[in-house]
Amino acid sequence: MRVNLKILGLPTLSKVTGKKELDVNFEGKTVNDLIGYIVKRYGPKAGEAILDEDGQLDITIQVLLNGRDWITRDRFDTVLKDGDSVALMLMVAGG
Repeated sequence: MRVNLKILGLPTLSKVTGKKELDVNFEGKTVNDLIGYIVKRYGPKAGEAILDEDGQLDITIQVLLNGRDWITRDRFDTVLKDGDSVALMLMVAGG
C-alpha cells in the first residue's frame, strides 16, 4: 500500500527520514502498521522521535487522515486505503 506521509513539527523525525513529506510503500493496513513501519524502516532514532517509553505513539503526536479525520489513540486500528494522506504532527499547547 502507498500512503503520503507528512511530518509536521517533528524535526528529529524529518531529519531521520530526510524529508517532511514522503510517499511510503508498506505491507500493513492500519495506522498502527504505518507507525511500526516507520520505526522499522528508519531505525531507533525514528522510534525515539515518535514513541513513548511503552513503545506507543507519544501522546504529544497527533494523527490526521486525509486532512480532515483526527485519528485518536483508540482508533489506531483504522484501516488505511492506497493513496491516503497521513500527517503526524506535534501538538503544542500554551497560552
